[in-house]
Amino acid sequence: MDKRDLGTSGLYRISKALITSASLEIKLANVMNTLPALLPMRRGAIVALNADGELETAATFGFEHASSGARYLPAKAAIDRIVAKGAPLAFPDACKSDLFQDELQSLLSGTGQVTFIGVPMKVNQETLGTLWIDRANDGGTLEKEVRFLSLVANLVAQAIQLDRHQSRDDQPIMDEEGARKKNSGDRELPEPARQRPAKIDWIVGESPALKEVVEIVEVVARTNSAVLLRGESGTGKEFFARAIHELSPRRKKPFVKLNCAALSGSVLESELFGHEKGSFTGAISQRAGRFELADGGTLLLDEIGEISPAFQAKLLRVLQEGELERVGGTKTLKVDVRLICATNKNLETAVADGEFRADLYYRINVVPIFLPPLRERKGDIPRLARVFLEQFNKENNRDLTFSPAAFDLLSKCYFPGNVRELENCVRRTATLARSRTIVPSDFSCQNGQCVSSMLWTGANRPHDGHTFNGLAMSRSLSVESPVSLGYSNGPDGLAATPHITDRELLISAMEKAGWVQAKAARILGLTPRQVGYALRRHRIPVKKI
Repeated sequence: MDKRDLGTSGLYRISKALITSASLEIKLANVMNTLPALLPMRRGAIVALNADGELETAATFGFEHASSGARYLPAKAAIDRIVAKGAPLAFPDACKSDLFQDELQSLLSGTGQVTFIGVPMKVNQETLGTLWIDRANDGGTLEKEVRFLSLVANLVAQAIQLDRHQSRDDQPIMDEEGARKKNSGDRELPEPARQRPAKIDWIVGESPALKEVVEIVEVVARTNSAVLLRGESGTGKEFFARAIHELSPRRKKPFVKLNCAALSGSVLESELFGHEKGSFTGAISQRAGRFELADGGTLLLDEIGEISPAFQAKLLRVLQEGELERVGGTKTLKVDVRLICATNKNLETAVADGEFRADLYYRINVVPIFLPPLRERKGDIPRLARVFLEQFNKENNRDLTFSPAAFDLLSKCYFPGNVRELENCVRRTATLARSRTIVPSDFSCQNGQCVSSMLWTGANRPHDGHTFNGLAMSRSLSVESPVSLGYSNGPDGLAATPHITDRELLISAMEKAGWVQAKAARILGLTPRQVGYALRRHRIPVKKI
């Protein structure tokens, strides 16, 4: 077998093919077209059970167009067995098995030994169909391919189930009484059995990138599948998590959240699982954990990529078994929680580096949703700015407005801190505004370009590819003068040339601060958390002095 990517980056590519807003048919076709880049396959197919319980081919690869219809089922006997038993089948030489004599014998003639691998597509122990491939037999073991295909099949099954939920929800629900009223010309009453979805007015914007994410959220919310929200810092992961909860059947139950990055392993265990009285110093009473508090509802674990490997194993057990024990306790508690995780960390790299457990990654990455940075939704900036200014006016009894030119300036700015930074920019400018109408000169600008706080404009942001994944530092944007780190002459004499990279700037600040991240953060005008993220992003080892 040739060496191809059967790891987390391969699953990442499959996930991206499944979370687009395209139709299910196109999603499944994209999966089959992606697999040959990951596996040495000749042919393959996704076969799904339809509403009548019959098997139909949903997507294929490597077949002639005339032979790829829904009724065409090569390896039907093998597929029937996989669906019936809900277990994988793998044959190094398919020609020697009776299961392939009828359908595949003619296709395999003259091609030598052919390996067949088929796996069930399952959701919550229910088999929805089969994913199978065949390839030339290279004499290698099949275990790795079976395991990878099983993970892909489960992702495909989730996509199929979500599509079916959406299709059912789009159908009108009408009982016999409703049908009688419609036929008699009576006016239909609001349907009590189907509640109207919650209005998620805290997500502002009309850009295509945002609309695509909202559509995915509306579909995902109807199920109990675990969701992994991914994206840069400041893109609003908590707001989207709340939207998933409010649009779900669990909306009347608690929505509980916890930032995992701010807590040590022992404190995190107590926060999530609870503790018994006297289990440790300071435990003066029994306390329920976040899992208990979220029972029946939704639990958001923010910055999931920052938890320690030791605690990852404990969390995995709870997610697998749906039960836990409080710290210092012996009683097993059952919980029913819909889990949403959020991170701006590259978990695939963390898994490859051994920093994050692969089994936990697969458990939380059932439905990944990628949140777009603000620079990909420029048209939403004026809308967001208006909302933030209205909030400021209400809180401070003011009556400020933006001039059209102010909106134009904001729309041209590059916000590495995304929506969170835009809000800070609006509030800072409104606080210091000299009149009721905010104009471009009210912003912290230099040469007509906005440089307030951690701001780069699109025209002057770095082109060398060295950014903090959107977490850029405050700089003077005058290309004729040395780059400043948010100070008029640079902090304590620390300055750089206009062409210095972020990595070099970060190392200079760390050396100036004696490799103390908190001090480096003050020098750069960032938070310690942003500096820590930047160090990991640029793979800069922290020196101990």
